[in-house]
Amino acid sequence: MEIEWQNRKRKREGKEDLPPLYTAEEAFECLQYFVRVEYDEIVEIDENISIRFNDAGHMLRF
Repeated sequence: MEIEWQNRKRKREGKEDLPPLYTAEEAFECLQYFVRVEYDEIVEIDENISIRFNDAGHMLRF
């Protein structure tokens, strides 16, 4: 949708259309690289990095 908006603007300026960064089919195909992670499950990224998604209970504000 973003590239469609940009191309409408470019057309008014007499410029050529830009191609989309990816197609809907390509976006769908990337789903194979997603991995479901359960809430509060510890996931090892590599031997030095592990993560866990959980509630922090607060948001820090500066």
